[in-house]
Amino acid sequence: MARSFSKPHRLHVMNELNVTPMLDLCFCLLIIFMIATPVLEQTTAVNLPKAEKGAGKAADTKVQYRFVSISRDGSLSIGNRPVTLPQLESEFVAIAAMPEGEQPVVRIRADGSQPYQKVIDVMSTAKAKGLTKVGLDTEIR
Repeated sequence: MARSFSKPHRLHVMNELNVTPMLDLCFCLLIIFMIATPVLEQTTAVNLPKAEKGAGKAADTKVQYRFVSISRDGSLSIGNRPVTLPQLESEFVAIAAMPEGEQPVVRIRADGSQPYQKVIDVMSTAKAKGLTKVGLDTEIR
């Protein structure tokens, strides 16, 4: 009689949860939020004037922007921060002092009910302080 001296087979039960897919999802969400955050810069709510389709461009994620808003009552703000005209001028001077490749684009968001002269005043202030990258925001009709 021959004896078999083989080891008994044990079934390995996996009691651990595989977290790799969850980590992949978290990293993907982190990257999406890192890319989308500069585009979602908080600005003052204004009723933008309408333009033909294709007239306005969405903010490019590779470029930095400074949003100057002119509200319905004529008050100025940079992002969500209310400013006076002298404060706006000093902000334009600080932007103009940056190396040209690092200067953000100044985007003017004026309420549609504002007189054209108010928008021109802000643009001429930017030009007088040496800024060359200035744009106007509109809504598509």
